Amino acid sequence: MTGLGSTIAARVGALYAEIIAANPDSVPRAAQRIASAVREDRLVYAFGPGAHSHLGIQDVFYRPGMLAAVAPVLDEATLLTNGARASTRAERTPGRGEEIVAASGIGPGDVALVVNTAGVNATVVEIARAITTRGAQVVGFSSRACERAVDADHPGRLEGGTALSTLAATHVDTCVPPGDAETIDGGPLGVPLTTAAQSFALTWTLAESARLLGPDAPVWASSYSDGGDAHNAAIMARYAPRVVAL
Repeated sequence: MTGLGSTIAARVGALYAEIIAANPDSVPRAAQRIASAVREDRLVYAFGPGAHSHLGIQDVFYRPGMLAAVAPVLDEATLLTNGARASTRAERTPGRGEEIVAASGIGPGDVALVVNTAGVNATVVEIARAITTRGAQVVGFSSRACERAVDADHPGRLEGGTALSTLAATHVDTCVPPGDAETIDGGPLGVPLTTAAQSFALTWTLAESARLLGPDAPVWASSYSDGGDAHNAAIMARYAPRVVAL
C-alpha cells in the first residue's frame, strides 16, 4: 500500500516539476497582471467552466494565504453536484459563455483566471472571447497536450484550432497528460492529475502575485489562528460587498 502511495506522490511531484519548467515566463507575467489589478483595488475574477475545473478555483478562494481579491464565477450548470452527465452536456453547449461573463460584472482593465484542462469546449472558448471583448485580460490555465489531443471533429471541441491557450493574453500550461488519469504500476485504476495540476499552478501564480504586493497584500488568514478572525473581518469589509461568493 505504501509503495503505491509513494509512486503516486512521485508522479504528482514530477508533474509539479513539469509545470515549473514549462512556465518560467508566463507565471511571473500573470502574477504581474494580477498584482497590478489588486493594487488598483480590482477583483481577480476566476472562471472554471467544466466538471472538475471548478475545484481548482474553489481551492484558492477564501483560502488562508491566498489573495482575498479572488472572485469565483461558478457556472451552476457544470457543477458535478447538479448532475455529472448534465455537466458534460452543459460545458459543450454553445451560446452559454456570453451570459456567464455578462453576469459576472467583469469590465475593461480587469483580470480573469480561466481554468479548464482540455481548454476546447464551447463554454470555455466563449468565456475567454467574451472576457477579451470586454477589454479584460484572460490568464488561461490549461494543458497544451490535452488541447492538441482533442480531434477537430470531437463533440467536445467547439472549433478546430481554437483553444484556451490561443485565446488567453497569458497562458499557464498545466502539463496534464491527455486523458487526465494515468495508470500507475499497471493497476486497474488511473490516478487523475487535473486537480493537483490546476491547484498547484493557481497557487504558484497567486503566491507570486502576493509576493509582488508585499507585506500589505490582502491575503486570508486561518480562522483557527490567533487573531485570524479579526484579520479576516477587516478584509471581509473590503471585499464582501463586491465578491458575491463571500
